[in-house]
Order: sequence, then structure tokens, then C-alpha cells
Amino acid sequence: MSASVPPLLRCASRSDIGKVRVRNEDAVKTDVDHGWLILADGMGGYEGGDVAAQLAVDVVDSCLQRDAIGLEDAGGMCRIARRAAEDANAEIRRVGMLRPELAGMGATLVLAVFLADALVCAHVGDSRLYVAGPDGLRLLTRDHTLLQERVDAGMMRPEDARRSRYRGMLTRGLGVASLVEADIAVHPLGGAETVLLCSDGLTDMLDDGQICEILAGGGPLETLADRLVDAANAGGGRDNVSVILARREAA
Repeated sequence: MSASVPPLLRCASRSDIGKVRVRNEDAVKTDVDHGWLILADGMGGYEGGDVAAQLAVDVVDSCLQRDAIGLEDAGGMCRIARRAAEDANAEIRRVGMLRPELAGMGATLVLAVFLADALVCAHVGDSRLYVAGPDGLRLLTRDHTLLQERVDAGMMRPEDARRSRYRGMLTRGLGVASLVEADIAVHPLGGAETVLLCSDGLTDMLDDGQICEILAGGGPLETLADRLVDAANAGGGRDNVSVILARREAA
């Protein structure tokens, strides 16, 4: 086994339709043997969002399977992650042009790849990556939304943005334009930290404090994933909600 692949990576995922939507337009895929986690959310209001989300995770996974197995270099992994997002964007657009009923479909993407002592992240849209540890919950991604731009410009408070009916209006997404710019980053990762990938069906229903409280409650990852989804549904479940949790565990 390559030194870049954590031998004791544990993972749990759950994807739920929620309380309002008639179909689940989220998709998740994990590969604990090679250390990567992929989540996509079909863009609300677009036909074929479920198709776009599944295409996104499948294409990204295929790219990683082809180019990333055994790779230990963070810079090289960043380049592969960027190319994977670009390939997913191109495939969603290609399928949308071939099938008129799917024209205009799109998806968000968040990808996390575990290396020996770091986490490589790629994201487009408003699906998020968090890390929870002894110091609390850290958000490692920045939403590509109009509301986030207003918050960054000091025009709106974060708590007001969470309540706005305009949340979810994306400034970037897979399949929207011929070119896509994914945000790519490398984050140091300690052994006691839990990684969370989630769609906005979770973060629209729960704030960071509520998410942190659930994760701090401890227990198996499967139980924590259930608690997060159940809490989002109890809070209204206005959207599909998907989560992936992962951590390294000592032998």
C-alpha cells in the first residue's frame, strides 16, 4: 500500500431525499482504500440535477482511479483534482447537449483526498468541507454564491444570509459554462480530526454550532451521519441532505 494512503481511514455516508423534494438530486461516492471522498448536489431548479450529480461523482472518481492511485505529491494531486473537475464539467455539458430534456442541468462538487499528513480539497458551488477536532469545527471551503459575495463585501451578516430566500444562488457550478474554475487547496490534517463533506441540505437547516455539537457527541461515524441527517430533517428537511464523514483511527 502506498504511503499516501491512510491504512486506517474510516468512512460513513448517508444521502436522504428530505421532507419536501420529490427526488434525491445528491450523489456521493467514497473510496477508503485510496483515500478519497466525493459529493455532488444537482443544482436546484434545473432539469436533470440528479443526472448531473451522478455524472460529477462518476467522472471525478474515474479521473482519480486513472491518475491518482499511489500519488504522494500534494501538488500533483491538486493538478489531478482540478482536471477532474474540468472533465466533470465537460461531461455534464456534453450529455446535456445530447439529451435536450437535460439541457441546463448542473451540479456542485466537493472532493477531499487524504494524503499522508494533509487533505487536498477541490470544490465548486456551495457544498462544503469541514474539519472537526479538539478545537471545534473549521469550514475549509467558501461558498460560490451571490450571498457569500455580499457577506464578503460587508453588505450582509452571515446570520442574515442563512435566512435569506436567495441562498443557493450559485456563481459557479459544474455544467453551467464551457470553463469552470474549481477552488483547490491543501490543508494539514491531524490524526484526531473528523472530515465532513455535505450538501447545502444540511447547512441550510443546521448552523455550524449545531453541526459541531452533533459531531462532538461522539460515537461511530455511521451514528453521527444518521444524527446529522435526522437533525436536518427535523429542522424542516427543505432539501436533499447528504453527508460523508471520515477519520483516521489508530490500530
